[in-house]
Amino acid sequence: MKKILFAVSMSIILASCQKESAAPVLYDPPASNMDNGLIDFEEWEGFHLSKPGSDSRLNEDDALMIQAIQEVFSGAVKVEGMANLEDPDFIMEVDAANGEQQKLLLWLGDEGEESHVKRVGDSNAVYSLDEKWTDRLRQLVGNDLE
Repeated sequence: MKKILFAVSMSIILASCQKESAAPVLYDPPASNMDNGLIDFEEWEGFHLSKPGSDSRLNEDDALMIQAIQEVFSGAVKVEGMANLEDPDFIMEVDAANGEQQKLLLWLGDEGEESHVKRVGDSNAVYSLDEKWTDRLRQLVGNDLE
């Protein structure tokens, strides 16, 4: 009887050791090249954010800030037929490591609202950022330019 009980106990122990652990999955940041088509190049060197007609400008080359902005823009969803937005709140210039630059227009929604971003020169598409990404973007930009 002891041998059977020992064998059953060992089987249970061995079986539980072989199960996959349910360890939490840590956030894996998106690649710089966005699958949604908003940004064309792979590696960002930095970005500049300014209000149209203003001398105030946020220049950013910090890797963590760049990664956070990439995360926000990777959540953008292309919306067809909504390209006629007027007067953007911000102009964003994204610098690639290879020297290329891409310019974006940003309509920043209020807290809890959608935001929109559009590539300069692309008259066919606007990208929408849901409320979560708007709130995150507002946190990142803060009051630096408002």
